[in-house]
Amino acid sequence: MNRKKIIGILLSTAKYTSEQKDIIVQLEEAKLEWESSKEYFQVVDDPKLVDYAIYREDQSKARYIYFLLEARRKDVTIDASYMIEDLNAVNK
Repeated sequence: MNRKKIIGILLSTAKYTSEQKDIIVQLEEAKLEWESSKEYFQVVDDPKLVDYAIYREDQSKARYIYFLLEARRKDVTIDASYMIEDLNAVNK
């Protein structure tokens, strides 16, 4: 199952406020960006681009950590039981 579908299921619950939903979306986007920047660093071979790859990875990691801390500060938790119930309904 893809991440967008899982995030959509999580956000469809009434448990989250619009601010919490925004944090969840931003956190997921930051995570994807960080993963992408790590992959880019692994394949870059031009010395001029290595510095950029390092900068990009540091920036995306900092963004992810920021939204992770925001989620903790705003008491955003993901209850897996909601997701499991909805995934079971989708898969039937």
